[in-house]
Amino acid sequence: MGRRKISYKTSGIAATDGAGVKLRRMIGTEDIPNLDPFLMLDEFKSDSPDDYLAGFPNHPHRGFETVTYLLEGIMEHNDSKGNRGILEKGGVQWMTAGRGIVHSEMPKQENGMMRGYQLWVNLPSGLKMIEPGYFDVSRKDWKRLESEDGHIDILAGEISGIQGPAKSKTPLLYSHWYIKPNGSLKIPVSSQWNGFVHVAEGNIEIENESLPTGFLGVFGSGEEIVIENKTNSPAEGILVLGEPIREPIVQYGPFVMNTKEEIMQAFTDFQSGNFGH
Repeated sequence: MGRRKISYKTSGIAATDGAGVKLRRMIGTEDIPNLDPFLMLDEFKSDSPDDYLAGFPNHPHRGFETVTYLLEGIMEHNDSKGNRGILEKGGVQWMTAGRGIVHSEMPKQENGMMRGYQLWVNLPSGLKMIEPGYFDVSRKDWKRLESEDGHIDILAGEISGIQGPAKSKTPLLYSHWYIKPNGSLKIPVSSQWNGFVHVAEGNIEIENESLPTGFLGVFGSGEEIVIENKTNSPAEGILVLGEPIREPIVQYGPFVMNTKEEIMQAFTDFQSGNFGH
């Protein structure tokens, strides 16, 4: 099937979430409602405390997983299962909402840069009501694939036999790539998986399609991805692909199920006071 091309690209839309955190929504918009199995991707990046200090106070989730990757800053996770974690530069918080959990994500800094991503990954119907879970992964525990022109750090999934440390319920690849000036990376991928690339810094080209800083590109089909950096500055970002679930998606805010009846049940369970315990 050859090399993958970019079928669509976007700089996202400005949005506000939590208690007033300013961000850019890349997936979960009118243009890209979802990219099975991915439900949402937010990029947050600001050195203005007013943009992030209010954080994300307690709120519920059901039916999917959240992956929060912090490039810069400090954030604290607490949830109704008693889990607590401090997320620092390069760290990841991976939470399985499953049948229901209430959590908060709050900045632990009063100034400076807060920068990172949050990805929502759908769960298949058979796993939506599993027990909630949570784990942290430090950047030093990601697995690195080196090349002359740069490297790829793998959080979850596998590239060329190198397996990342995170175990996702929905099969996926989550990686952070870095390319030196005038360099390129060739990445073999599953031809059956949907995916995207986001540019955190620099400018890249994929099959002659330019993606500058802050842009996300959705991939077409193919078995190989070639990312080229034709500039005199380094470039980096994330590359994420996942196995499509191909089931109905019914979403209302923080609840993602397969039917309207299941969404109503989620509200009933949450309002009963026992949700997330």
